[in-house]
Amino acid sequence: MKKYLIIFSLLIAGMLNACSDFLEPKPDNTMTEEEVFANAAYFCGPLMAAYNSLPANFDIAMETMTDNAVNNQLSGDYYLCSVGALRPNHNPLDNWTGDYQQIRRINQFLEQMVLNFDNPVPTPVRFYLLQTPQDSIDNVRVFYRLLGEAHFMRAYYLADLLKRFGGVAADGTVLGVPLIGDRVLEITEDLNFPRAPYDDCVQAIVSDCDSAIKYLPVEYKGDNRVTGLTMNGRASGIAARALKARVLLYAASPAFNPTNDRLRWEKAAIAAGDAIKAVGGGFQNLVQGGAGLESEPYYFGQLQNVTWADNGRDLFFRANVVTGQHVLEGDNYPQSMYGSAINGPSQNFVDAFPDNTGYPIGESTVYDAENPYANRDPRLAYFVAFNGSAMGPANHVARHTIASYKGGEDAYVPLNKTSRTSYYLKKLLRHGTVSLVPNNIVNTARAHILLGKPELYLNFAEAANEAWGVNNDPEGLSFTAAAVLKKIHLRYWRTANGDTYLNNVIVNDQDLFRAYVRNERRIELSFEGHYYFDLRRWIPYGTNNAAALNVDVRGMEITKNDDGTFTYNPNVLLETRYFASPFQPIPYMELYNSSNIVQNYGWE
Repeated sequence: MKKYLIIFSLLIAGMLNACSDFLEPKPDNTMTEEEVFANAAYFCGPLMAAYNSLPANFDIAMETMTDNAVNNQLSGDYYLCSVGALRPNHNPLDNWTGDYQQIRRINQFLEQMVLNFDNPVPTPVRFYLLQTPQDSIDNVRVFYRLLGEAHFMRAYYLADLLKRFGGVAADGTVLGVPLIGDRVLEITEDLNFPRAPYDDCVQAIVSDCDSAIKYLPVEYKGDNRVTGLTMNGRASGIAARALKARVLLYAASPAFNPTNDRLRWEKAAIAAGDAIKAVGGGFQNLVQGGAGLESEPYYFGQLQNVTWADNGRDLFFRANVVTGQHVLEGDNYPQSMYGSAINGPSQNFVDAFPDNTGYPIGESTVYDAENPYANRDPRLAYFVAFNGSAMGPANHVARHTIASYKGGEDAYVPLNKTSRTSYYLKKLLRHGTVSLVPNNIVNTARAHILLGKPELYLNFAEAANEAWGVNNDPEGLSFTAAAVLKKIHLRYWRTANGDTYLNNVIVNDQDLFRAYVRNERRIELSFEGHYYFDLRRWIPYGTNNAAALNVDVRGMEITKNDDGTFTYNPNVLLETRYFASPFQPIPYMELYNSSNIVQNYGWE
């Protein structure tokens, strides 16, 4: 009989590229598989392991593989891969093994999730001590909630695989990843699975999302022990709806939609619209913080499991909350604030921010190249620290004003931990709270937000524009692509001033709105892991051309004049991105292990 090593859950260690390690359980004479699944805590172990394997922090450094940022240390896998070293055997975004490991765990869990009402306890394990009729009812309700959670988690990990490795083969076939279905694979089985068609992968994810929607509450509210507030942090119905909308948006995108089928866009828009309407209160404003802290509630204030009110929570799904944290601040604060300034926002990124009425700076009448940070989208000051910006807690020894002009404390010096671009990152940092000053260190709690309302709104805006146009609502949703985008603006502008370009220039122009909403995604979802994949899904099918990715990345050079004014040179070439293909490479070891797997174009 097989024995299993229990480390909180059934951990099936090893790597998929070494199949024997990945699939062969490790005996230690501790507990049999049957014993594991007879205990409620152990029974849920594979599912809990899938939760615990979610990445704990935003992967900020990933943005340095785009033109939004550069690595200031000129080192590391992301830097190397951004300038030409990305290969099937060298890819920092390769999560093939980890994702399939979680899918196997979840399948192992689902295999045991069978009700048998001929037994005194119909659930496969007893979740509550059965003392009252309500205990028996709740025992079954927990079963169905866990069933929904498992379907969601499997959908999540398969969607992650598809996002990372979906692509087009040399013959033009749009491919996804191998589909395992419900199987719990063993080392003795034939593992030579081909990549499934992209659309089949989408359907598998949507099916799991629909199952999760069927079994899970939209939100966890109240004091019910099965679906109450204390369950926040688990998968929910709104998380499943948001994931479904994201996956359908990707499937409708130019790279994966060979005929630009408008019905794909419509499916994505309807899914996102349904998600928007499902959450408490329906189509509402994003939750807003105080002045200068507009997005603070979303990234830091809504993390804990104990509160939820209508329009009081834009966060749908997150990884575990970690406390006592200053890792991201340590990586990204300037040296003058005891940080390492690893990731520097680029001039390209700064130029993406429109003026304070929403006009691109190239069309603006108020943008001034000699005073480039004035009259700009308020998010620029919230997301980026530029020359003259204040960072750090107010009225605290850690408070610092950025001096990134030549000769300034924060100007680039190769041997110092300073930014090559003259800019420092604010977004996702809790710079108004966290101090790294020795003997005055202040930490924070944080979590990696995996699904939330800002992305959902942007997903709807993009899909609805392609399906129906800027201001049309044929489904009777009571909101349009333009209306949803205005909700994003309202969080930061607090008035309709940010919509001037949208109202006066774009109006009903689908092409202009398409460019505008893509830029909104670049800004609003920056440094959260979206832009790298957005750039790839927006490349038209059939071009197989990475030219849109292979761009120059610029920084700013600032000279302080004798009269105290500054001269700005925004055209300092720092790097040129180079990718051989618009698609991610399938890992070499998977090609070696499975001869049926076809490589993505450009990596053959």
